[in-house]
Amino acid sequence: MNSLTGDAVVPAGQTLIRFETAGQLDFQNLSYLIVFNTTGNNLQPFAQGFNTDFKNWSYFFVVGGGANFANFPGLLQVYQDPSSGTARTFNINVPTGTVNFQPSIPNANAQFGFQITFNRCLLDNPPPTANPPPPVSSNRICGPYNNISPVWNISLFTLDRTQSPVDSLSPNGPSATDYTFGIDTDTLVAPPNGTKFKPASNSVTNNPSAQIIGVQIFSTPGTGASGPTPTPTGAPTRAPG
Repeated sequence: MNSLTGDAVVPAGQTLIRFETAGQLDFQNLSYLIVFNTTGNNLQPFAQGFNTDFKNWSYFFVVGGGANFANFPGLLQVYQDPSSGTARTFNINVPTGTVNFQPSIPNANAQFGFQITFNRCLLDNPPPTANPPPPVSSNRICGPYNNISPVWNISLFTLDRTQSPVDSLSPNGPSATDYTFGIDTDTLVAPPNGTKFKPASNSVTNNPSAQIIGVQIFSTPGTGASGPTPTPTGAPTRAPG
């Protein structure tokens, strides 16, 4: 049974993702990943990618994993290098004001979880071998996009200290490939759309801090997108950190 609220509103060009767990967040011993496939091919990024070839991974936020991202998420781009046939990851610069990280879920009955609100321009990057994209500011609106599709597949994972997957959005384990979940950022996304929860009885991990309960997404299209662009009536205001 989920316990997230459905009352968030985000400005045009931004997306809010709520990551709910069964137990107290453990940013020192666990990593919490939000993984995006922004190619538009409608294929899910699965947990095996973290230890193999990152197939269908485009970007990911990481929170926790020790000192590096315990207080604020990192953002990485995944690049399939044609010269080596392997995937490489690159850190994305996160300018001030483009990401709002809250280590709890405001105004919710959920006791455990966090949320990230971000400017979608952060994911609209050319391959790392190309010229860098224009700077992202907190008031720059995306889309329409230049380098990515508006249709994203999204996965959540938890990893242990050895960077091995512990849980995912599947009720059948961290490496299961039996689910799909995504959003269209050219449309307004709010519950019940953009929400995925696992049956509580289907937990396969005995660590509540690593157990994923579900995800909830709020997303507002930007100027020029095909979907409606409502006037925001409010958004989380807590400062990052």
